[in-house]
Amino acid sequence: MAKAKTTIKKITQNEWECTKIFKTGEIEKRIVKDPIDIWSIGNTGVRNPWRIPGGYKVYVESNQVGKIRTAQEQKLFKEKLLLAGEIGGDPKKDADASITRKYRLMFNKYGFAYPEVLKKDGFSQKEIGKIDDITPAGWAFYHANTIQAQQECFLRGLVVQMEPLGERETYSPLRWVLKIMFDLFERTGDYKINYIEFAVCVQTSSPKYELETVVNKILEIRGRRKKCINKKKFDRDLIHNAWKHYFKEEKNFHEYADMNLRYLSASGILKRSGRGITVMPEYKSLAYELTKNVIS
Repeated sequence: MAKAKTTIKKITQNEWECTKIFKTGEIEKRIVKDPIDIWSIGNTGVRNPWRIPGGYKVYVESNQVGKIRTAQEQKLFKEKLLLAGEIGGDPKKDADASITRKYRLMFNKYGFAYPEVLKKDGFSQKEIGKIDDITPAGWAFYHANTIQAQQECFLRGLVVQMEPLGERETYSPLRWVLKIMFDLFERTGDYKINYIEFAVCVQTSSPKYELETVVNKILEIRGRRKKCINKKKFDRDLIHNAWKHYFKEEKNFHEYADMNLRYLSASGILKRSGRGITVMPEYKSLAYELTKNVIS
C-alpha cells in the first residue's frame, strides 16, 4: 500500500474521524471510537537492542560526539556505521541517513547521550550537559564488556519514568509491565504474558487504566483462545478489532510488540517464554520492588 497522509478530526466526545489520503488520490475514511495508543521503548529502525552497543562504540570512538544533528553529520555517521559493519544493505538506500537519527534517539532515550532540551522542559541545556555528549551512564555502557553489565545499563534506562502520562506525570513501561505480571501471578500462579496478550492488552495500556481491568482482559482473552481451534485466525481477528480503536497502521500491533518484547528482555530481569515474556526467577525480588514506583 502506498504511503498516505493521515488526518484526525474529533466528532464527538469519544469518536474521531480518521482520514488517509494516498498519493494516488485515493481517500480512506473510518471512525475510531474510544482510541488507544501503543507505547514504544525502542525504535523499529533499531528493532534489536543488541545492535545498540556496537553502534554506541562507533559513536564514542568517532570524532562526531555531539555532532550528529545536521544532514551532513548524519550521513558521515551512517558511513562510519557501514564501515564498522554495524549496519548493512545497499549504501544508496536511506539517502537521508535516517538510521543515524534512530541510533541517536536510542542513545538519548536510554540516557547514554544528553538529549536536546526544549523550552517546555523548564530547564536549560547547560544544566544537564552538552547536547548528544556522553553521559556517565553512557561511559558505563561503553565500558560494559559482558552481557550482564550491558543488561544492567539497559535496566537503568528502562526503570526511568520516561513515557508521558497526561500533562504532568510520566511512567515507566517496564515497571507497568511488571505490575501487570505480579497481579497475574497473584491470580494464576504464573507471571507469563503471552505474545497476543502483550500486543493487544499490555502495550496499549498504561497506569491511567485500572490494573484489574487490564488483567481481566488478559485472562478473558486467554480463556477464549484456549477453547479456540483456529488460534491464528483468533489472533488476527483480535488484532483487527483492536485496530478499530487505533489511529495508525494495523501492522504496528505486531511490529511494536516484537520490538518492545526484545527491549524488555534486554533488561535482564525478564526473559522470553515462547513468544511471550516472564520474570527471571533470580530477579523476582528486584522486579517486585520496581512495581512500587510506576509513576513519577
